[in-house]
Amino acid sequence: MLIALLIGSGLLVLIIGLVGVGHGVGKTRESPPTIVIDMHEGIEFCAQALPDDVTAVISYDQLRHALRLHLEWVQAHHYAPDSTDETPIVFEEYDALGYFMERADITRLDISADHAARIIEAHSSYLQVMGAIHLEDPVKAQADLNEMPLLGTGEDQTN
Repeated sequence: MLIALLIGSGLLVLIIGLVGVGHGVGKTRESPPTIVIDMHEGIEFCAQALPDDVTAVISYDQLRHALRLHLEWVQAHHYAPDSTDETPIVFEEYDALGYFMERADITRLDISADHAARIIEAHSSYLQVMGAIHLEDPVKAQADLNEMPLLGTGEDQTN
């Protein structure tokens, strides 16, 4: 009787463990792949992508600082919630630049708005190449929206 109780207890523990591990593996499988951003690679990518008039006045340390400010904005404003019920967050093109310039002033990064915009554009390209963000062409997105039928009517929006 004692042996049957020990075997039953052992099987119960084993089943509970397998269910727990299975649940953890299932959650991990559902999560998006982790993307590791190499800061040195990002700096090199952006330095090569930036025009000569920007790289002539921006040092690598300033570029590193600028990329950190842009990453700060991406992290703060593009947080993806665990729940898929949330609607996507949409920002205007200049939201990043406004945030960047405000933070640059606070952190004493001396950079012009034009140079900052070019750095943000280059860094966004790098993040898109790495698969960290997805940026849609606004012209294509507007064209797609124009081709969609009105809700509940079946009519084309362009009529």
